[in-house]
Amino acid sequence: MKVLPLSICLFLFINVTCAQEDPELIGPGLEIGLISESTGVTPGRPLTLGLHIHHLPGFHTYWKSPGIVGMATSIEWSLPEGFTASKIRWPYPQNTFMSKYPCHGYERDVTLIVDITPPEQITAKEVKFKAKSAWMCCAKGCFPGFETFEITLPVTYEPKPIPSAKARLSKAISELPSKKHNIEGIIQSSPDQKMITLSFQGEFKRPLKEAYFFSSDGQISSDQKQKFVEEKNGSITLKIPRSEFSPEGKTTMPGVLKIGERYLEIEAKPES
Repeated sequence: MKVLPLSICLFLFINVTCAQEDPELIGPGLEIGLISESTGVTPGRPLTLGLHIHHLPGFHTYWKSPGIVGMATSIEWSLPEGFTASKIRWPYPQNTFMSKYPCHGYERDVTLIVDITPPEQITAKEVKFKAKSAWMCCAKGCFPGFETFEITLPVTYEPKPIPSAKARLSKAISELPSKKHNIEGIIQSSPDQKMITLSFQGEFKRPLKEAYFFSSDGQISSDQKQKFVEEKNGSITLKIPRSEFSPEGKTTMPGVLKIGERYLEIEAKPES
């Protein structure tokens, strides 16, 4: 019988052990739950709730427009009569990878924000909010998750803030793409044209840092490299192939423009 050198045996043992215990191959990859900004509900006064996601090292979940891979986290509400819920307010996305595939998501801890509006009158002493959520958490592998979260709050005219939840929601609000800016997006290509041309005009901080446009409706895919060109008039231009999965007939292009550490909510429109 041939005996392997001790160094090779140790190498094989370490490799097998690492493969078995690789944390990026073990789900679910996150801790997730529903949080409330305050201890109670007041009739007629909006209440902010959040789906808070803590990602374990190496894992990510997905933005509302993930790109070529992934599934956006969803929330389906079951609310008491007379209550309404806003759409998710999404903090700015990040570029990340599912295995070798580029996509748009979150590696950092993130809170998806939803504003609940109560009716002007509430006869119950307490109310229950149910949020049926689905997500995909990925690293080297992907782990889908489904769960219904519940929060029951008393009806009161003197609600108190919950410090830990308030801090997380405040951080998420600070990470919402800014709507207050003077950057204008202009579409210079025709609807459904194979090559998209976008121009962004305004007062950019100089020197211009690396830019990236997150398409929020899938017209631009996450697997295409983006190269912005600085024009003589001070604008920047992006020319990029249209995604094969792009919705048809779109005359505007909504998204988030990243410039350095700035994230700007923009809806590019044809030049008037």
